[in-house]
Order: sequence, then C-alpha cells, then structure tokens
Amino acid sequence: MAVERIIDLVGNSRESWEDAARNAMSGASKSLHGITSMEVVSWTAKVEGNEIIEYRAAVKIAFVVD
Repeated sequence: MAVERIIDLVGNSRESWEDAARNAMSGASKSLHGITSMEVVSWTAKVEGNEIIEYRAAVKIAFVVD
C-alpha cells in the first residue's frame, strides 16, 4: 500500500497565475519524485502602483513516500 505526503508551496510568475502554478510544479519536481497530484489552494498577486507585478499560486502537492 502506498503512502503519500502533501506539502504546501507557492509558485510565482510575472506572466500569469497559470504560469505561477506551473512554476510551483516545476520547482517541486526538481527534488520530489512520484508526484501524484497538485491542488491550487489560492491565487494571489503582488501589487505596486495599482499594477500586478507578480502572480502567485499557493498549491498542495502530493507525492508517494518511498
């Protein structure tokens, strides 16, 4: 029986929220193996001068524990 662990991460991007979520997955995949799912928990943004300067995606990533 497999056991999974879930971690919380935040990805960011200057382009879009979708890109921020992809960046979270990309970063996680560099050190985690056996990723099974990703849940986007929230979308936020950093704002300066009434303009969005950074998109952020808070995610939960599940992976199989060896």
